[in-house]
This record gives sequence, C-alpha cells and structure tokens, in this order.
Amino acid sequence: MDSEQFEQRKKMIAEMVLHNELYVPMKLKEMAILLGIPKGSREELREVLDALVAEGTIGVSKKGKYGKPENTALIGIYTSTRRGFGFVTAEGREKDIFIPASGINGAFHLDKVKAVITEKEHGNHRCEGKIVAVLEHQLKEIVGTYQKSKNYGFVVPDNAKIGCDIFIPAGHSMGAEDGCKVVARINRYGESGKNPEGEVTEIIGHINDPGTDILSVIRAYSLPSAFPEQVMAE
Repeated sequence: MDSEQFEQRKKMIAEMVLHNELYVPMKLKEMAILLGIPKGSREELREVLDALVAEGTIGVSKKGKYGKPENTALIGIYTSTRRGFGFVTAEGREKDIFIPASGINGAFHLDKVKAVITEKEHGNHRCEGKIVAVLEHQLKEIVGTYQKSKNYGFVVPDNAKIGCDIFIPAGHSMGAEDGCKVVARINRYGESGKNPEGEVTEIIGHINDPGTDILSVIRAYSLPSAFPEQVMAE
C-alpha cells in the first residue's frame, strides 16, 4: 500500500467514524468484517487506525473500540513543564498520560481537559496522548517577576511548571517597575502559539527588597498574611 492509498483509506475511515450516523464504535475485527477486509489484510487496517488515533482524528476506548475522539476521551488535569511537554492526570487511571508539545492544543497549566490516548504503554514507554478540548481554566492568577519593556511587559511565573510568560499590555501593569514581584490575573490563555495575556493586580515588592520572596510564596499558595486579633492576643 503506497502513501496515496494509505491517505485515501485514512480519509474514508475517518469519514465513516466521524460523519456516518449509523456508525457505532467497534473493534478492528468488527470494522474489518463491515468493510469486507480479509484476515490477511487486517494489519493494514490496523496501521490506518493507529495513524488516525495518533493524529487525534479518532479515538479508541479501553475495550479497543474505535469512535469519535470526544466519546473516547478521558477527563483529567493537565500539568505543564518548562520544556514544552506535559502530563494529564486522568480520572480512573493510576498512571498519568504523557502529552508531547505537539498535542497540548492550547492547554494551560492545571486546566481541566479532555485527552485521547494516541499510543498505549509498552515496556518503559509511558502512555502518550493528545488534548482534544479544554474544559476549564482553573488557574486564574499567577505570581511572578515583572519584566518591563518600553510599551509593554511580561510576568515570568515563579512556578517553574508554567512554561510561558504572561504578556502585560501597556496600561495594565499598575506602574510596576522592572524586577517587581507581582500578582497577575490571566485574561486570555493564549492561542495559535501566542503568549497568555493578563494584567497586574497587585505589586508585592521589588525582588531585592527584604521579605518580598516570603510574601511571594504566601500569595502563590494563598496562605494567610494576617491573623485574627484573638490569635494575635494569644
């Protein structure tokens, strides 16, 4: 089977799975019988299905049935890394799912997402997947260091797992100076490779000021910075 035939079969099967109202999720053997594919050629069908799953075009359930990706997707929390890839901790799964940079699909650190498995676990190679939808942005603000430019700025997150800086447009910095520790609210989470965009909502202090690093940790983890009068009296 040459590359042109391979792509034609991919297109045909994707059309059947995604757009045929009569199609119900089925295993490879069932699909082969439906398409009239003899036993000797079923490995070619498997290669086509594997390619579609790897692209995230279709999904495969735990029982090995192929269907629409949104119907076979797992719901979980995405954790990003500075190196561009990330992981999804999915409900009902003991091990997390590795998400390469090409499969993040615009997800941000701690987003609630839908992910499909594109490559099953084998040997020392962990399960690999692709995010097909972002259900909820759970991280609303970040603590970081403000870097000032002439007409705009960036906040570099303190949390090393957040793999991108937050763009701060002109007029949204609260007058923060270069090197200030700040709290920034995220207004846009970034699309088409763009940085997330936000605004400074609190200036904690300059990075070199005594106590600023402690206050930054307090704000990052929402720890109390003041105590009730009764506690202070004790």
